[in-house]
Amino acid sequence: MMPIRPPHALRLVPAALLFALSQGHVHAQTNLADVEVKAQREALSAANVRVATEKLEQIPGGAAVVDAKTFEAGKAVTIKDMLDFTPGVFSQSRVNEESRLSIRGSGLSRTFHMRGIRLLQDGIPINLADGGSDFQDIDPLALQHIEVYKGANALQYGAASLGGAINFVTPTGYTTPNSVVRVDAGSNEFARAQFKTGDVVGNWDYFASISQLRSDGFRQFSGQKNTRLNANVGLKISPQLETRFYVIHGDMNQELPGSLTKAQMQADPTQAQASSAGTNSQRDFLITRLANKTTWISPAGTEYNAGIYAVNKNLYHPLSFGLIDQQNRDVGTFGNRIAEGELFGLRHDTTLGYNLVWGVTEARVFNHLRGDRISLRSYDDQKAENMELYGESRLHLTDSLQFITGLQWTHAVRSVEDQFRSDGDGTYERRYAQFSPKVGVLWQAADNIQVYSNLSRAFEPPTFSETSSTRALEGQESTTFEVGTRGKLDEIRWDVSVYHSQLKNEFVTFLLNPLNPGSGVIQNANDTRHQGVEIGLAGPFAKNALSQGDKLDWTLAYTFGRFRFDNDTVYGNAAIPGIPEEYVRAKLDYTHPTGWTVSPNLEYVPQGYFVDLRNTFASDPYLLVGLSASYKASETLRFFIDGRNLTDKTYAATTSVTVNANGADSAQFSPGEGRSVFAGVEVKW
Repeated sequence: MMPIRPPHALRLVPAALLFALSQGHVHAQTNLADVEVKAQREALSAANVRVATEKLEQIPGGAAVVDAKTFEAGKAVTIKDMLDFTPGVFSQSRVNEESRLSIRGSGLSRTFHMRGIRLLQDGIPINLADGGSDFQDIDPLALQHIEVYKGANALQYGAASLGGAINFVTPTGYTTPNSVVRVDAGSNEFARAQFKTGDVVGNWDYFASISQLRSDGFRQFSGQKNTRLNANVGLKISPQLETRFYVIHGDMNQELPGSLTKAQMQADPTQAQASSAGTNSQRDFLITRLANKTTWISPAGTEYNAGIYAVNKNLYHPLSFGLIDQQNRDVGTFGNRIAEGELFGLRHDTTLGYNLVWGVTEARVFNHLRGDRISLRSYDDQKAENMELYGESRLHLTDSLQFITGLQWTHAVRSVEDQFRSDGDGTYERRYAQFSPKVGVLWQAADNIQVYSNLSRAFEPPTFSETSSTRALEGQESTTFEVGTRGKLDEIRWDVSVYHSQLKNEFVTFLLNPLNPGSGVIQNANDTRHQGVEIGLAGPFAKNALSQGDKLDWTLAYTFGRFRFDNDTVYGNAAIPGIPEEYVRAKLDYTHPTGWTVSPNLEYVPQGYFVDLRNTFASDPYLLVGLSASYKASETLRFFIDGRNLTDKTYAATTSVTVNANGADSAQFSPGEGRSVFAGVEVKW
């Protein structure tokens, strides 16, 4: 196996940066005694929900913290289950946990896996070194909360892409001092079992979760079998110093039924595409991620974080055109320094940090017969290197007004060495570099009301899926202006953002062969525009309506996103296909003091969206109705039931993207799941 050898100069960067960061002089306001007391009652290296929410309130832009309690009371399996009530985030299942994920129109042309969003678990990158990512190894039942940072608001993690970042945070022994067994089952032979436990033992704490899921799937040839392990162990060396080790392992197996034409979907949404089932299309991977993160709070109150991680992933992916066989190995390091000081007599908070990652993928494609390898068709050694250096300054002009500036430098290398040259030499190397600045203001208009605005640049190098020896893509660039507000007035809570992004070199599926109008390849667009409105609202509807102490609450999440070409010479101002312009989620939560909660909910797409650049063929609008209920019999026993798509509506959950459909129906549609019911029980001790 080919070792990963970072360039010597890059290998010196982590040490040099940590040395430089440790030298900064800070007039800290933090009292050491307060730090010691705080450190004794919670982990230093992992934020709980309260701390995460406090950090969110310091961001001059769109962000959200999603408590795991809001989704684990039902069938929580997919990214959609976790983030469906987060405005600005669009996620739909292609099949089971294989999903489309987009924030503010990121990755519109990526109809497989994901790019354009930095995914992290406990602040440690999940994306592969080239930026692409899977997320099936993320276990919703092994999470404490999720942090969503839209666009440049993810600078604290060194992410400056259009979509921002999502951080999936697992519990520690401090936040899960118990053991839990959960079993749930339901439609389509779905069954899952989980055990998790956590505790604090002296200066050590631990958390571990193991789960297994099996399902035949709603569609033919869409079965899955997944096993996941998530664990972390922390050692508090002193009240100001903690180190934590992470182990994540996933064995994921998923059949792929393929896309259908709209006519096929309407006739029988459960059927599989003949070519997918006939070639035994699957996406199976085995992944292990090991990491360490160490946090130190200096006597002056400055926080230092540093970590390393390593990933080993093996992919077995037979498809109709060939069997993709990849072995990937990534190593990375990250660190930051968070300090509070003074500038011009004003409070001045600073963050400095770095991310470095090196990855090697042995990428082979075989001719195959229903998943059995016949002959090698291509073999590349793909090497990716990324360096991100970032800093943020927060100047408190008054007690209620903050001025924030930030800057990130990104340097990336994508190189391929062709090991199978009988069809020509496909060796190449691409280099990308860019500065991404940011400026923003955050105004505390009242105790519970904030108003914010920011102007930022974003930069995204291509993944190996976009590049080739004959196609030299530029990095995708964007400039975004955002304004918004969040807060609480009486008992009404809101989070509203409006943004406008001007993009250059957006990755879009363009025409490859004029003689084959359906074929396409990712290329750079000239100018494109993304703009939208994100509205999250929640509050009480009634109290003591049916019984003393009961309550009825409502929640609304509305996402509007318009993504278009900007006076393109071929496509004019046509819509860039991929996701709907409007997406609505709403629910009522009735809670009875005896322990019952009943939640009717709906999902609404008011109008269909195009599947091709020429805007000639579109999906249909739809409305789904669901109902879930749970009963907390005691502090140790809880039951739940979750009913979905109760009217058995036939609809396209998501679609593929083509260049020109010529107004004709084609196999671009992934049917959503029909009527289904799931139930479960959870026992704690």
